[in-house]
Order: sequence, then structure tokens, then C-alpha cells
Amino acid sequence: MANLIIPDKTRHQYVVGIDIGHGETSAAIVPIEWDKSAGQRESDFQDIDLDSKARKKVITSAICIDDKDAVRIGDQAFEHMTDNRGLRVCFKQKPQDINGEAEKLMIQFMKCVYGRIRESQVELTETNHIVYLARPSGWVEEEAKELYKQMAIEAGIPLAGLTSESRAAIFYAKTPKVAFTNAISKGAIVFDLGSSTLDFTFLSDHSQPIDYGYNLGASIIDTAILDNMILANDEAKEFLTKYPEYRDALKFKARKFKEDAYSRDEELKTVGSFNLGTVIPDTEESYDTYEDTYIKLKIANLAELNTMVENTTNYMSELKNAMVDFKENKISGNKVFGVFLTGGASRMNFIRPMIAEAFELPVEDVRIDSDNPSLTISRGIAMLGATDAITSVLVTELKKKTSAIVDDNKLITDLTEALSENIANKVWGEVDTACSDWVRNGSGTDPDDLKRFVEKKLNRMQKNGLQKTVNDTLQSYIDKKSEEIRKSMNEIISLYAPDREISISSKAKLGNMDEINQSLSDLTSTISSVCDNLTNIVADILWAALGVFLWGVLCAPYYIWKALRSDESKRRDKVDKVLEKKYETLSNIKSGITSKLRDNDNFKKNIVSALNNYFNNLIESNLRQVMIPIE
Repeated sequence: MANLIIPDKTRHQYVVGIDIGHGETSAAIVPIEWDKSAGQRESDFQDIDLDSKARKKVITSAICIDDKDAVRIGDQAFEHMTDNRGLRVCFKQKPQDINGEAEKLMIQFMKCVYGRIRESQVELTETNHIVYLARPSGWVEEEAKELYKQMAIEAGIPLAGLTSESRAAIFYAKTPKVAFTNAISKGAIVFDLGSSTLDFTFLSDHSQPIDYGYNLGASIIDTAILDNMILANDEAKEFLTKYPEYRDALKFKARKFKEDAYSRDEELKTVGSFNLGTVIPDTEESYDTYEDTYIKLKIANLAELNTMVENTTNYMSELKNAMVDFKENKISGNKVFGVFLTGGASRMNFIRPMIAEAFELPVEDVRIDSDNPSLTISRGIAMLGATDAITSVLVTELKKKTSAIVDDNKLITDLTEALSENIANKVWGEVDTACSDWVRNGSGTDPDDLKRFVEKKLNRMQKNGLQKTVNDTLQSYIDKKSEEIRKSMNEIISLYAPDREISISSKAKLGNMDEINQSLSDLTSTISSVCDNLTNIVADILWAALGVFLWGVLCAPYYIWKALRSDESKRRDKVDKVLEKKYETLSNIKSGITSKLRDNDNFKKNIVSALNNYFNNLIESNLRQVMIPIE
């Protein structure tokens, strides 16, 4: 297992969020304001210059290594691509083997990215920050996520966790800057179109997040431009046949043309060109052949480009099919109130209208970060990481506080008193009912007959009613004693969703009741143990408490009554004598049960354990409703 850094409020001052994408990479930094809730934070994210000389926040995910093993990334990789052992772009893939070629390349890239972050942010020291990474939403296998963590750690990154790119985007979309919270609350989608994959996440207040990914990244368009426009030039085709190691370099040229085209007015033409002499080293035998070879790219408008892409790849049709599949088969029955776009490729002109049609939305409800969608995920993971760091400490402190509350001797004393009183009342209710039944249905006036009625009722109660009485008492007691815990939970919830705190003025909103009830079911073994003990305790105490007067009354010489009155009337007189001793008997039963429970160490241990488990489950199930999970 990867050795993740545990957030520490005494050491860590900053969170860095990194989004290493298939096509581009960005990062952001957020100060950890340990003692402030979401609405009190003064500091916002800060985008990090990953190319400080060019003041670029977003760099191409490109890497090259020269003959002296110097590693260059981003634009510098292209500046030196004629004197290296090979330029690589779009090399990110799902990890399979940490010693694999692609994985080793990614580790080197991670190391260089982190090095640039440290150079750019002089406030960072070796120990005062932690890093959170975004991963593609389609990487759902635990093995892949674990390998990605190990790769980051091997690259020297002080990693605290991962989360999916789309969930990082969701967190960013809920900030006031984007103001997408209302749609997310009702049900919204993050549409993350990157270079390698298309990932969806559906999120609402009423369901668990639903993630799904498709292998429909925008690099398909890059390949179409390479194959159908660049390689339409015979010299370029001949060049790539001779030098296949430069395919990535030519594909990057296609990508830059695509980005240029989609950043312009869709009715304008786009023209581009490049020289093959900037790709091939001058030491190559064929350098003179290609030194002055220019590849020209031109489209009249975006419609021409879109038509070429669709005719050669069916890309637009496949995208639409993916949207329909996600809507009908992955989130069937959930209405979509909005879609938030992230990823640089989401700016392509056909994306928003296609989404609006597929999900039956007005196009204005298909939102995109107007600032820079290429930075959405790195901002989101940095902000989410800071929240996770604060939350992890608060949850640990809350669970310690819960243990202290549960271990409090006064709690056990008060709970024992409440249990004793409720059980005594339940027992007396059964005695009362048994007496009434005996008056109506008894045979004769033999006291053993009444005893059989009472024992039958008590046995039935012990099998069916006593556990419910204990359970109800515990639940009532939990409700009374959990205000402090609910308030502490609200402090944590406010970090994620300031408008979704648990009510503390009325009955708690316990989130997913199935999970809460499941946590109560954890008390079953304890309650059964308590009931087993109480069965004998109650029986012994009851007969001791009643024995002094109950059987004496019933065994008194009523020979005159027997001659003059009916058996039912005689039975009524006898049970009246029993029932008038109610409060004295109740007191004896209650004090007897209290004494027995106070002396029962096993009972106290089981109750403390059960309440601890219950409150911990209560905390986790409530927080799970609003927390975005960090892996």
C-alpha cells in the first residue's frame, strides 16, 4: 500500500493540487485555514506557473530526454526535440506495472512537474505542504489507483490522496465563482472531455455519485488531422515512414492546429504550417531532404473540419451515443438539471449544443468555466484537498470526543437508570395485563394459576418485547445525548456544503436512514446479551418483589368468599390487592435492575462499545452524504 501523508495541522500549511492530463497539465495551491469554515475562508486558490519564464499556468503533457539524460517537459520538450532520444506526448495511460516503460516515463514527468511547482512557489518547504492528485474518472480499479499513488510517491511527491477529475471539477463548480450549486443539489453532470477519455459524473443531494468513462478523448481529432491532412502530404508520409519515432511530434502539430481552429470564430478560415526541419535533428542523414519541407494546413471554416472528422472517425456520432448511453443506462430515472463542462477540449463549438440536445436542456444550462476550463480540475483538487485535510483532522478529533462522551461514567449511570425505569414499567405492564387476563379467563382461584398467567406474559415479553424496550431506550437516549456530536458534524459539513447542515433544533436529519438503521443493528448482539441477562434479573427481582405480598394475598383463607361469591369476583379482589402494590413493586424492580446492571461489567463494556460504534457510523453516514471521497 502507498504510504500517504496524513494531514497534520501542526506542520502542513498548504495543499497543492495537480492535474496531470493526457494532453495538458496544471496545478494550483491553497492555504489550509485549519480553523475556518467554508464561508469564513479568506484565501482562494492560486494557479501555479508551471512555465515561469513564459508565465504559463497550463503546459503540454510532453517530455523528452536528451543524450545526457536531461529531462525537459512542456514547450521546452519541443524546443529540444531535434537533439533528443525521442519526444513523447499523450503518454499517460492507466498504470499496469510500475516498472513499465510508460509508467517510468510518467514518474519522470511527475518529478519534473513537482520540481517546477517547488521552484515557482518559494513559500513551500520540504515539510509544510501536501499534494493531492486528480485521476481519470474511468480509472475505477483499485489496483490502477494504488499504482498511480505509488508512482507519485516514487516521483518524490508528498502525496495525501487522489480523487477523480470529475469530482474535483464538481467541487470547483460549487464555489461562488461558478455558482453551480443549485443544479448539483437537484442533479447535475460534470462532463470532462480530455485528450484521452470522456468522463461523466452525476451528482445530487439524493443519490450517491455515479461515474462512468468512455475512450472518446479529443486526441481522436488530432489523429484525424494527422492522418487526413498532414499525411495527405506525400513528403510528410514518407518522413513518418522513415522516422516513426517522430509520430508524436507530428501529432502535436495536429493538436495545435485543432486548438487554433476551435478557438476562432467558427465561420473563419484557419491556416497553419510547419517545417519538418524543426522536427528532425540536423545530424540525421536525411536532414537536407526535409529541412525546407513545409506542411500546410487549411480549413475554410469549422464546419469543414467537423465534417472531415465525422466522415473519417464518426467521432461526433460516438460522442452523442455516449451521452445517450449515460443518460439511459447509467443514470436512468434521474433528471439532469445542468451540465458543467471541464477540460480544454470542451470548448469545441459542437459540444454544448450536442449536450443540450442529448440531455434536453436549454443551452445556457450547459455551463463552462468562462475563465479557463483547462484549470478547473487543478483548482478543484487543490480546494478539495484543503477541505479533506481539515476534515480528516476534525473527524479524528470528533471521534475522540465521542469516545470521551460514551466513556463518561455519568452517561452509563444515566443510561442504566433510564433502562431500569423503562424495563420496570414494561414488566409491570405485563403483570397488569396478566392479572386482567386471569380475572377474565382464569380457572378457579388457585394462586398457581395466576402465577402461570404472569409467567406466560413475562416469557413472551422477554422473547419479543424486552429487546424492543432496550432498543427504544437506547435510541431515545442517543437522541438526547447527541446534540454535541451533531453540532460538531455540522462544523465539518459546513466545509463542504454550508447549506446542508444537520438540524439541531428538531429531530436530526440522519441522511441515509438505511445506513443509520444498519448502524443501530450493530447493537443487536449487545442488546441480545443485555436481554439474556435481564431475563433472569427481571424474573428473580419480580418474584422477590411480589412474593412478599402477592402470593400471601392469593393464599389467604377466603373460604367465606368462596361460598358467597363467583370465582371471577374472587379473582378480581385478589388481583386488586396485588395491583395496589404497583409503586412499591416498581420501585423494588427498578432498584434491583439498577443494582444488577451497575455490578455487570460485561453490560457496561458492551454498551460503551455499541454506542461508540453507533456514533462513529452516525458520523460517517452523515458526512458521506456531502463529502467528496479522497482515495
